[in-house]
Amino acid sequence: MKLFKKIWPSKMEPEIPERALAISSPTGVTHHIHVVINRETNCFEGVPPVWRKQMETMIGEYEVKKNPEAALSAMMFLNSSMFQPKEEETLKPSDPVIESRTVSNTDDAKISIKKTADESPGKPIVKEKDAQVASPVNVLRRNNQAQKSDAEGVSSNAEEQGKSTKVNDTEVMTEFQKLCSPGDPELIYERSEELGSGASGRVFIAQERATGQKVAVKDIDLDKQHKKEAILTEVHVMRKLRHKNLVNFLDLFLQDNHLWVIMELLDGGPLTDVVTQTVMKEPLIAAVCDQTLQGISYLHENAIIHRDIKSDNVLLGKDGSVKLTDFGFSAVISGGEKRQTMVGTPYWMAPEVVHRKHYGPKIDIWSLGIMAIEMIEGEPPYLNETPLRALYLIASKGKPEIESQEDLSPEFQDFLDQCLEVEVERRATAAELLSHRFLNKAVNTRTLKPHIEAAQEILGKNIL
Repeated sequence: MKLFKKIWPSKMEPEIPERALAISSPTGVTHHIHVVINRETNCFEGVPPVWRKQMETMIGEYEVKKNPEAALSAMMFLNSSMFQPKEEETLKPSDPVIESRTVSNTDDAKISIKKTADESPGKPIVKEKDAQVASPVNVLRRNNQAQKSDAEGVSSNAEEQGKSTKVNDTEVMTEFQKLCSPGDPELIYERSEELGSGASGRVFIAQERATGQKVAVKDIDLDKQHKKEAILTEVHVMRKLRHKNLVNFLDLFLQDNHLWVIMELLDGGPLTDVVTQTVMKEPLIAAVCDQTLQGISYLHENAIIHRDIKSDNVLLGKDGSVKLTDFGFSAVISGGEKRQTMVGTPYWMAPEVVHRKHYGPKIDIWSLGIMAIEMIEGEPPYLNETPLRALYLIASKGKPEIESQEDLSPEFQDFLDQCLEVEVERRATAAELLSHRFLNKAVNTRTLKPHIEAAQEILGKNIL
């Protein structure tokens, strides 16, 4: 037909050049979710069906209607985070550490299973609920909740990550090379057992061949890291800080795209082991709070917010050391600057973070208060709830209820009130809390040693 038309073109049909049919992409398209609360019915209007179903299923239809603002804050927080790239997992115990183990009721084991409150001061009391069941199950449940939170994006510091994508991987690697010491780390350190593993890498015990000093080595395979800048940020923070209540940075090596971060080794493991397996009395809780506050105060004095204070990120030494670790979420601030990034682990989050308001260093104080509750009850509030419902409860209730509130001393109750004050301006600073009368009850942190040993016996851990 085409050949026919070329030979005998029709006078009625002008020639039209042949071209492929193309449909342009839509331009100037935006997808707004405009949600309003009808004050007459106290119900949402404009909520996407998926959001409504999630809220009614995970929070509860009655509670959503009772406090729609809190439900919306939790939902928007969670969904804003879910659309961001997934962050690295929190370091979790490796498989050999998590094993079912029982403690026999012999004289030697009494240090781990006593349940009465009137025992001798040097004997830690193991939590009854943990002693009666296979205690590692509680650790697994806790780790699963933390992983679930990370999987849903709650721990994303996406705002900074989005801003920092201007720096490409080549530039980051060049910066790492500038920071690293020369030499082969395999020749300088002899690695031994693995302490734990996570998405960012594995942590080993190592011994410096020349001196015999034992250290912790975090081995990070940079080829597997999508957010190399976050690691670079953590290294920068660690290098500039030195304090007795921080896990101090020692050295850095780069070999075959594996980053070796050399850090202090603490033989007591995380505070989490102690709070989940033993009963801590007020004098010991005061001692841990005092030491942790000194580390937090130092960070704040250096214009740094930790942003992920919790028992998992407080490491202990049998010599009484109490040190903050994990600066992957740290933020450097200047002057009165505020931030709005969604970071941290939901159960320890301050209400202003959940409400996506601008926040400052006092979010660390709220998290310290939640950690104090961990030391009382063995876990943070709402740990058995889904991350969405936990966020809703934080946003709606403010200070959580404490089951044993009436058993706490007036000093301790006031300390918790100062930490868990919803009104940020009225919440205490780290410097103010360091002079709080509750801390006068603190004992020497060396008394942590029997608690650490009891927890390690139950969990089958032996760091050194």
